Amino acid sequence: MVKIVIVEDHPIVRLGLATVLGAHEDLSVVAEATDSGAALAAVADTSPDLVILPLRLGGVRDGLELCREIKSVERGPRVMMYTSYTSHSDATLAFLSGADSFLTKDHPEGRLVETVRATARGSRVWNVTTDTGVSARGLEERVQRTALTAREQEVLGFMLQRYTNSEIAKELFVGVPTVKTHVSNVLQKLGIDSRRALFG
Repeated sequence: MVKIVIVEDHPIVRLGLATVLGAHEDLSVVAEATDSGAALAAVADTSPDLVILPLRLGGVRDGLELCREIKSVERGPRVMMYTSYTSHSDATLAFLSGADSFLTKDHPEGRLVETVRATARGSRVWNVTTDTGVSARGLEERVQRTALTAREQEVLGFMLQRYTNSEIAKELFVGVPTVKTHVSNVLQKLGIDSRRALFG
């Protein structure tokens, strides 16, 4: 039996997910949460095998931060990002946040259940739309092959969110020249000519 926690702030979507998954004997929704605090409490209380998260909670990218927090828990659950956002930069942000799988909501129900089961078994599944998926997978593979430092991965994450150098500097409490150096190193290591190339 796969124990699942669903995190979703939209009640209809949450009900739909719970209904679909609950129809399968090998899947059990043990808790539902509408925000990060409730999600972390549910994970601590139920020790699930899998947490299903949206990319955005409350209209912001809280799903990514929540994913990082869940994946930092020792022997914590696997995380599947289930979202209506299909840009390859969103998929890559999910990858950098530690998500085990990524599925866009435009896939049919069969793919949802199939991905839930595969992720719970330990497989990494990255199902995005064809147009965005090729670019996303390409960038993910480059990140995996390239020895980016933890700080460079952090900078890349902000770049994918279209932060300016000055905005990144404020987030990281460093000077703009330092950020420029990190940005240059990231692009060079990934073999990308410019920021614009990150977005296809």
